[in-house]
Amino acid sequence: MYLENKAGKIYYNVYGQEDVPCVLFSHGINMNHETFKAQVDVLQDKYRVIVWDMPYHGKSTPIDNRLPFSETAADFIKDLLDHLEIEEAVLAGLSLGSYVTQIAAYKYPEKVKATIHIGGGPLHPPVSSLLKILNPLIGLFIKLYPSSLIFKAFANHRALKQETRDYMVKVAAENGKGVLAHLTQELMRDMVRGLPGHTAEPKLLCHGDHEISFVRKQMKKWHEECPNSQFKVIKDAHHVANQDNPEGINRILLDFLGSTWADSVL
Repeated sequence: MYLENKAGKIYYNVYGQEDVPCVLFSHGINMNHETFKAQVDVLQDKYRVIVWDMPYHGKSTPIDNRLPFSETAADFIKDLLDHLEIEEAVLAGLSLGSYVTQIAAYKYPEKVKATIHIGGGPLHPPVSSLLKILNPLIGLFIKLYPSSLIFKAFANHRALKQETRDYMVKVAAENGKGVLAHLTQELMRDMVRGLPGHTAEPKLLCHGDHEISFVRKQMKKWHEECPNSQFKVIKDAHHVANQDNPEGINRILLDFLGSTWADSVL
């Protein structure tokens, strides 16, 4: 199914019944809605589950490169929930999808019951503006690096399971190196722009036990600064923890969603 607004057109799928609580998943750079297949399979019996291709990915269209990616993606989430007549949802984001989720929660708090962040990081406080200096260099490096090598390096740096790595290489090749370069730069701009404060909704913060040190430290600090958050480490998983260890993360998701929607009829 497709939804179109003034910024472009996105592809999405909806699973489960209409009269149950909703959870919406947003993927990371050079991935697509299939990233969350294992979560859809488990959650759709109790929840209305939405997965989508963010702009530039999968079956969705690009957007104007001058638009801030994460803010535009957050607007798509709001429009999609309105289109489906969903008053409130749990928003879940992986990596860049975590940034999109935070911005959606900041801009549209009335639509957000809780948020889930997998391998993400807080947008508050913003990082040093010195990162702006490195941003063009990183984009240039990606553009100059051979595609056949950078997609494999990208996957190996983010996943443990060969199946997950193969998926990431395949989707990255379909999306193209230009998307990887542009959205890596957009992710860094998000970090510099930041948010004025932590959003207030309940949060589940989790990462794989093989996650890079920077992300581990950022997520632990985030948890310490948000008393209404839960913090979990997924065993035998890297950055894309939901694919490296789907059974482990699905148990955590079911527990969190169950407690979040405890006052709803499931």
